[in-house]
Amino acid sequence: MSTHDSASAGVFLVGIYEGVLPLVSKVFDWHPFLAFPLRLPNPWWWIVSVAVIIVAVIALDAIDKAKKRAA
Repeated sequence: MSTHDSASAGVFLVGIYEGVLPLVSKVFDWHPFLAFPLRLPNPWWWIVSVAVIIVAVIALDAIDKAKKRAA
């Protein structure tokens, strides 16, 4: 597994766990242990979750472009 693949897997997991999971857990009343945005006050937790999703998509795109340049 190359460095690019490892980096994209890490970014993907963080984006899912810190971005998508808090949004879904509020709907289903879950309490995931490591979803840090859920510890923020009411208007900030969803803003941080959406920001994490956006940053993860941008980072995955940048990693994919760097992977294609290296090949």
